[in-house]
Amino acid sequence: MRRRDPNKPVARLRLGPGGLIYVVVTALIVGAAVYTQANLLFWAFGLMIGGLVVSVLVSWQSLRAIQVQRLLPSHGVCGEPLVLRYHIKNRSWLPAFSVVVQETWGRGGAWKRVGPVAEAPARLKARPIGWVLHLGPHQAIQAEATCWPLRRGPIAFERVLVSTSFPFGIVRKVVEFRQTGNVLVYPHLFRLNRRFLFSLSSLDPSGRKQVDRGGGTEEFFGIRPYRSGDSLKLIDWKRTAHSGILVARELTQPSPPRMMVLLDLTSTSGRAARPAASGTAAEPMPSKLGTMLGQTPPRPKGCVDVSHMSDEEKAIALTASLVVDAHLYGYQIGLAVAGVAAAYFPVHHSLPHRTKMLEALASLDLTKPGGRTLNPAERPSVVIWPGPGDAAPTRRGPHERAATIGAADLEQYIAGTAEGSELLRRRVRPTTRREELEEAATGDGARG
Repeated sequence: MRRRDPNKPVARLRLGPGGLIYVVVTALIVGAAVYTQANLLFWAFGLMIGGLVVSVLVSWQSLRAIQVQRLLPSHGVCGEPLVLRYHIKNRSWLPAFSVVVQETWGRGGAWKRVGPVAEAPARLKARPIGWVLHLGPHQAIQAEATCWPLRRGPIAFERVLVSTSFPFGIVRKVVEFRQTGNVLVYPHLFRLNRRFLFSLSSLDPSGRKQVDRGGGTEEFFGIRPYRSGDSLKLIDWKRTAHSGILVARELTQPSPPRMMVLLDLTSTSGRAARPAASGTAAEPMPSKLGTMLGQTPPRPKGCVDVSHMSDEEKAIALTASLVVDAHLYGYQIGLAVAGVAAAYFPVHHSLPHRTKMLEALASLDLTKPGGRTLNPAERPSVVIWPGPGDAAPTRRGPHERAATIGAADLEQYIAGTAEGSELLRRRVRPTTRREELEEAATGDGARG
């Protein structure tokens, strides 16, 4: 017995809701025509049968030579629109009208309640659906279908359905293409307060420290013997005349701020409950970070509602947002995860490094224990844990001086409602040390 190729398109005709009504009305008309023997009813019956035949023939011929190729994006962001693109080509001499493109999962057609939309909890808010008004003979066009991911992690796509019910909406022609693919969805990305990021790096003695290293073009570093290839502008002529040998000045090169982030998912039980007055919402308690800075981070106006997220997901989202913001402002950032199996990322600054950290956070499986323990030489500057900041567990050793942030107080650190995809595409001019000092002085003056 010959087996059907699973990758070959499958075409079928379906009778939609409008077609069922059409058939019922046709049956009523033929019954009335037979009972009354009225010529007008027989004419109406003939017209309706002709419309049904035309609809079947046109629908069957319109999508016989259709080709579809799904173009998946590199990634998605949780809570942000994810656009799927389809390259559609019509190889037939007949045009196609009102072409609908949608995704389906499982066996059978789109009516099966399976896939990311039907999961509990669901991964997608709704089924991706695109629409093309007209596709001419031997014409290629690109269609788009938008969906909204609700959870981080991979989303698997299985089949693409292309359908049309032109011209009368009676019969629906469906062509199914089997095309598998995966898209990794990043965690929620929020725009963090700029002063909050500055405060984190200022808490770490090595975060804002400019390491004096030779070979740069900044401030004076020292004196060394002249080497072949050095610029004549670097020669210290006074010392050369005094010593009798060529002496050159060596300048420093700046070291960008560094930040090592530890996502601690080990202590997720025994959290202190937040008190709330009767009839009022619970106010955020002062975090350990706010106590260290001498103030509580301000709660922004119109902040994003994150009440639907668990504390663990808030911790992951806060870590991902901190990674994106730190990279945006030129920080060298590293990442380690405790309590859950994940890769370790040393302190570095590059776009592929940031992408790998976001992919690792998006792929975290909270059901798999593990993680990496930092040695004393890899002391973290920021520790993020799922509970409130004031109820963080006491830390010893290399974690003692790290700034502890409670992800349960996520609303306090959000500066705005910028989209996560916009943050990934955004580029800013590097901030100089003088501008940072002016910004800090302006903030102190405003608080005073």
